[in-house]
Amino acid sequence: LASPIPNANGPHVSDPRSGEILESDINWYHNVMTLLHNWFFIQTAAINPDARGNNFKTETMGELIKFVSSHELGHTLGLPHNMGSSAAYAVDSLRSASFTKKYGTAPSIMDYARFNYVAQPEDKGVALMPNIGVYDKYAISWGYRPILDKSAKEEKATLDSWIMKHAGDPMYRFGSQQFGVIDPSSQTEDLGDDAIKASDYGIKNLKRILPKLQEWTNEKGQNYTELTTMLGQLLGQFNRYMGHVGSNIGGVYENYKTSDQEGAVYTHVAKDHQRNAFKFINKQLFTTPTWMIDKDIIGKTQFSGHADRIMGMQSGALRNMLEAGRLTRMIENQTLNGNKAYTVLTLMSDLRNGVWSELYSRKSIDVYRRSLQRAHISQLEGLMKLRNQRGSTGFFKRTNVNASLSDIKPIVRGELTRLRRDAKRASSTASNTITRYHLQDIVERIDMILDPK
Repeated sequence: LASPIPNANGPHVSDPRSGEILESDINWYHNVMTLLHNWFFIQTAAINPDARGNNFKTETMGELIKFVSSHELGHTLGLPHNMGSSAAYAVDSLRSASFTKKYGTAPSIMDYARFNYVAQPEDKGVALMPNIGVYDKYAISWGYRPILDKSAKEEKATLDSWIMKHAGDPMYRFGSQQFGVIDPSSQTEDLGDDAIKASDYGIKNLKRILPKLQEWTNEKGQNYTELTTMLGQLLGQFNRYMGHVGSNIGGVYENYKTSDQEGAVYTHVAKDHQRNAFKFINKQLFTTPTWMIDKDIIGKTQFSGHADRIMGMQSGALRNMLEAGRLTRMIENQTLNGNKAYTVLTLMSDLRNGVWSELYSRKSIDVYRRSLQRAHISQLEGLMKLRNQRGSTGFFKRTNVNASLSDIKPIVRGELTRLRRDAKRASSTASNTITRYHLQDIVERIDMILDPK
C-alpha cells in the first residue's frame, strides 16, 4: 500500500455460518520498515551491533520482515492477537541463550512481543526475535486438523479434549487484546511474567543507548532528523514500561475456563505486587529522571519541549494510576479480600509520601516535581467532579463506576484537606522563593476545589 503509515495487517473474510475463511490477504504498507527499524534499534541496540545505525543490513531487515509477515499470515488463517502469551516466560529466561533460541520471546507470534529488551550486554548469544511458537502450532492444529467420520456436533468432544490436555499450562494460554487494560498479564509490547523486573532491565538498556544515540544515528552531511526521531522512540519506550507496570495497580487477571474446570476466572493482582508497582514508578518516573536530560542531544534536536515531554510522562502515569475504574476495582478488592488488598487509602498515602516528599524533608522542589504536584492536584480535582461511568466488556474493557455512591469522592476530599494542611505548613519554611510561591498556589488551588463558590 502506498501510504505513509508504517504498518501491516492481515484481514480475512469468513462465512459467519461456518467460520470458513473465504478470502484473505496481507496488506503491506511500504513504510513498515521504518517501524521495524525503530523498534529493533531501541529495544536491542544496547546489546546488538546489528541494530545500531540508520540503515540495517539486508539480512537483518529480512529477518524483521519475516517476523511481521509471519504474524500477519497468522491473521489470514484466523488467529487473533494473543496478548497473554508473553507472560508465560519467566523474565530471567529471556536472558538465556538456550531458552530464547528454542522458544523466542513468547509462545505465540500473535502476541505483540516484539524484541528482547530484557537481555543485558553480558547475556551472550541470546535470541532477540519472536518465533512461530508452541501456541501457534497448537491453535492451527486445533482449527484445521481433520477429525474424520464425525459431524460438527460430534467433533466438539475431541476439540474440548485437546483444550483440556493443556489446561493451566501458560504456554497454551490465550489472553485477549484490551483497550483499557484490566488484566496486566495480557498487555501489548511487554515481555515476561513480571513487568516490574522486565521494565527494570529495559530501562538499564535505555540508559546505555542514550549516551550513544548521536554516534549511532549521525551521518556525514546529514542533519539531526534521525537523532530527533530516535530520542522520541527512546522516551516512548520508557513510557511504555511505565504503562506496563502501572496496569498492575488495581489489576485483575483473566484466565478463561469452562464450568467443568476448577478455580476462578478473575483474580486480583497480589497486594505486594501492586504496591511494588507504585514504588517502581515513583522511583523511575516521579523522582525526576535526570538521566534523560542530555543537554548535548537536546541542544541539537529541539529549541524547547524536552521538559514538557518528561512532565507529560509523569502526568500521564499519574492519570492512569488515579483512573476511576482502577480505584473502583481496588475498593471492590478490599471488600472481597480485606487486608490482602492494596487499598485506595494506601495508594493515596504512598502518593502523598512519594509525590510530595519535599513537604516533609523541607527540600526545594524542582520544576519537574512542581509540575507533577500540580498534576496530582488536577487529577484529584477531576475525581471530585467524577460522573457515573458505564462499564463494558470485550475489547473495550471498562469498569462501571457509580460516582454518587462510591467511596472515591470522600477519600479524595480527605486527601485534599490533608495536602492543603501540609502545603500550608511547609510554605512558611520553604527553602527558596519559587518553592514558597508554588506551595502557596497549591493551597489556593485546593481551596477552590473544596469550596468552588
